[in-house]
Amino acid sequence: MKSDAQLLKEIDELGPWHHKVKLRKDIHTQSSVKTDGTGQEVSHYDPFRAFDLAIKDIFPEGLKGRSFLDCACNAGGYSFAAKDRGAGEVFGFDIRQKWIEQARFIVNNREADNSGMRFEVSGFDDLARLDKSYDITWFSGIFYHLPDPVASLKIAADHTREVLFLNSACSWLNEGEAETLELVFRPEGTEQLLSGVEGLSWLPSGPQLLKQILKWMGFAETKTYFWIQDTNNTDQKRRFKLARVAVAATRSAGVLDAMVDLRSPASHRELAPHRPSTAANPIPAKPVNLRPGGQSQTRPHRWEDDISRNARDTKPFELVPPVAEWEPEAFEAFHSGKGPAEIADLPVLSLAKRDTAPLPVKQDREGYSGDNHEWYWLSGLRDYHTACQIVRRHKGKMDRIMDIGCASGRVLRHFAFQSDATEIWGSEINHRHIRFLCDHMPPNVRPVTVPCLPNYPVEDNYFDLVTAFSVFTHIDVFETAFVAEIRRILKPGGLACLTVLDNSTWTSLREPATDSARSLAKRITTHSPEFQQSVRGDLTHANRYYSHTEVGPYRGVIFTPQEQLASIWGRFFKIEEIIPFGHAQQTILVLRK
Repeated sequence: MKSDAQLLKEIDELGPWHHKVKLRKDIHTQSSVKTDGTGQEVSHYDPFRAFDLAIKDIFPEGLKGRSFLDCACNAGGYSFAAKDRGAGEVFGFDIRQKWIEQARFIVNNREADNSGMRFEVSGFDDLARLDKSYDITWFSGIFYHLPDPVASLKIAADHTREVLFLNSACSWLNEGEAETLELVFRPEGTEQLLSGVEGLSWLPSGPQLLKQILKWMGFAETKTYFWIQDTNNTDQKRRFKLARVAVAATRSAGVLDAMVDLRSPASHRELAPHRPSTAANPIPAKPVNLRPGGQSQTRPHRWEDDISRNARDTKPFELVPPVAEWEPEAFEAFHSGKGPAEIADLPVLSLAKRDTAPLPVKQDREGYSGDNHEWYWLSGLRDYHTACQIVRRHKGKMDRIMDIGCASGRVLRHFAFQSDATEIWGSEINHRHIRFLCDHMPPNVRPVTVPCLPNYPVEDNYFDLVTAFSVFTHIDVFETAFVAEIRRILKPGGLACLTVLDNSTWTSLREPATDSARSLAKRITTHSPEFQQSVRGDLTHANRYYSHTEVGPYRGVIFTPQEQLASIWGRFFKIEEIIPFGHAQQTILVLRK
């Protein structure tokens, strides 16, 4: 077995690399050589992401032994993605010897199942002579490099039994412009590694043209699952402003029922960045969910509404008297045993006497517990108690605390009134919540408004404990920014208690057995009908996004698989403990810096 140093040396010698493929822990195909012989930069691209976006709605349980044909395979990134998602026989071909050398190198050095994989230097004429067909064909990044793209695509189609995925550059459409079905002549050089080899190519007008071609080739159903225009492509000297489109085509009708058919392109600036694929499992995630019409559901309608939410609010607060002033009989849920089971043994009435701040009403506490003020207070006490137990169990400290997404203090108030912490910070994007805390919390509480781009106003290594309840369950865009910022503000050895919706939650929503699970499943299904089918498969690979409301900054629900936690969050922290259902339907993740 090669040492890491030897493997890295050989990877570098084979550069530049276009496809990023994991060979072993912390080693991917990447090189110090970034350009080809002409000086053109060769982009470093994660093919697993595009592959997972394509197959997730069609093959939610993976490829299950299906054969896979990869046309113009480059270094074989899509082939390895297919293999990791359960493909059986895999054949990739490319006209350039360099890419095939890279693909064969990966086969020989990748710590994964590479059985039944073959790569050859071949073209479409060779494929035409091959007396064999494949269940799935991948036809990506090649259509617009071919001198006769329709004929080449027809050869690939004739060798396809079930599904063909076609991904191509295409013409740009101005807003409101209808697609004119045409192939536009597009000259290109032949020396650049990412160009064709014939010097003659044709740019398709868009998805409608490609769908017409695929229909003629005998595919019963087609849908556009990706369509994006490069808003950074503003060079007016360039003749072609490019877009990118991907179409799935199936031999049998009904196979694409779960796939959204995009009707207009989105721009790069509208889309949330994806996380690179790192896991080798079926059931890929939906990195971006687009509505028909191209609007990304991962973005609010107006970002400024979230950044300055309620900034000009001056409306007086309605208040519920402090629990310290309640009569003992007012604690009905506690006395009847219907309060949170986690705090059934605590001296709740004694603890209540310490909390002298008023409670917010329903509309000023993100709807928590409706109009049940007792349950609102008890739920915050439960989560505070859970955090205290975690800190004790992991020998942490609770002198300086940050509660991210603190709202109007459901949990934070208990740190303020029940603990000996000297500084209790709370951050929130909603200015009204921060105003409530400033008005009613004791002086050691330091509320601060922080927008959706995290930047906490403290020096490095400041807090002993950071908590975030029901925060990462809604972060669709800036996940790693939050994780990195939490790492910055934590002291060495400090703990973070963060809640996520992970594999445990996902599985529980298939057949919801509790009121909270049924409520969550219903909310998601109402706004994201595709959830009902998706949840039947396992949660793997990367984050999944679903809508659960049409308004507010928390309109998305994010499911984060444990593979993502290990491969991404594990880069920033040591994962000390994972507590399924530690916060209602959510999992508590205990991290240490």
